[in-house]
Amino acid sequence: MYAKAAAEKTPEGPPLQMTELILLRHGETVGQSSIRLYGATDIALSPVGEGQAERAAVALRSRTLAKIVTTPLQRARRSAEIVRAAQTSPPPLTVLHDLREVDFGAWEGLTWAEVAERDPTGHLLWQQTFPDFTYPGGEARPAFHRRVHAAALQIPGASGPTLAVLHKGVIKAVIAALTGMPLEEARDLPVPLGSLHHLSRRSDDTWQLTAVGRTDHLGDLYIPD
Repeated sequence: MYAKAAAEKTPEGPPLQMTELILLRHGETVGQSSIRLYGATDIALSPVGEGQAERAAVALRSRTLAKIVTTPLQRARRSAEIVRAAQTSPPPLTVLHDLREVDFGAWEGLTWAEVAERDPTGHLLWQQTFPDFTYPGGEARPAFHRRVHAAALQIPGASGPTLAVLHKGVIKAVIAALTGMPLEEARDLPVPLGSLHHLSRRSDDTWQLTAVGRTDHLGDLYIPD
C-alpha cells in the first residue's frame, strides 16, 4: 500500500495524532448519483440512499468516533448526520467546504453515455487529457485536486478515529493526497455509494490505505460502482 508523510503542523502547535481515518461515500440520491454526474448540484438522498447511510451507521456503531467531517452538500451532510445519530456519544460534526465534489459544469446531471452523445468532442478530450481536463463551464481537474489536497490535511483534528463523509471523486483525491498514490491509479479505485474506506497513520506519520471499497454492510442496497 502507498504511504506518505501527511502530518502537518497546526498554528496551535504540533500535529494531532489521529491514527485512523474512515471515508464513507454518501448514499444514493433522488437524481441517481449511481449513473449521473452530480458534482456541484446540491441534490438530496433518496430513500435507498437513506437506507445505505443507516446501514453504514450500524457498521460503524461499535467504533467510538472522535470526529465526523463532511461537505456542505446535503447528500453527504445528511449521510453524516445519520451516522452521527447512531453513535452512543455523538461526536462533533465539521463541514469543510473545499471537500465538495468537482463541478461538472454543462455536464451536470448527465450520464456518461449522454455526455458522449451530446458533446462527443468534449468527451474525447476528457478521455485523452483527464488529469488536466476542465469541464465545460465547470471546474478544472488540477484546481479540484489542489483544493481537495489542502482540505485533506485539515481533516485530522481528533485523537481518536475520524470519519469523513464525502463524494466519489473526493474520496479518490483524499486517498491520493494522504498516501501519495498516483492520481491515475486512484482514479480506478472502487467507490460505490455507501462504501467504506480505511486509512491508518503509522508511527512515522505516514498514511496507509488498509481497506478500500467495503460494501459488505449494504446487503441488498448495494449498487455497483
